[in-house]
Amino acid sequence: MTQERNFKVNSQLLPEGFPREFDAHIYFDESSRAFAENLREKAIAAFAGRRVFTGDMIPTGIGPHPIPMFEMNFPKEVFTDVVLWLMRERGSLSVLVHELTGDDLYDHTQAALWLGPQVELKYSVF
Repeated sequence: MTQERNFKVNSQLLPEGFPREFDAHIYFDESSRAFAENLREKAIAAFAGRRVFTGDMIPTGIGPHPIPMFEMNFPKEVFTDVVLWLMRERGSLSVLVHELTGDDLYDHTQAALWLGPQVELKYSVF
């Protein structure tokens, strides 16, 4: 599925006007990369036609995220659907879900919801 991309955020391109209210960071390593790639494709298919943007695979740590990941961005209206889907489909991958309030430290700590083991983030970048 090709998604129109024309707005750059966190090295990803989002559709113009996309409501970035929540992020989900889905972490993987080399041993789980194939599963993560498959999960990403399943996410794109599962949320086709809905206000969910699934980003590219990010092969190295970036910002506070020390290991590879991909992101899903979505508005509050589909929060429950996305989080329940991730709960069922994530396998053994760790997932961080957080609101985007403009306060990155708050978003990644106090407002963080973890599915699976918590990944130790690099909070010093904030």
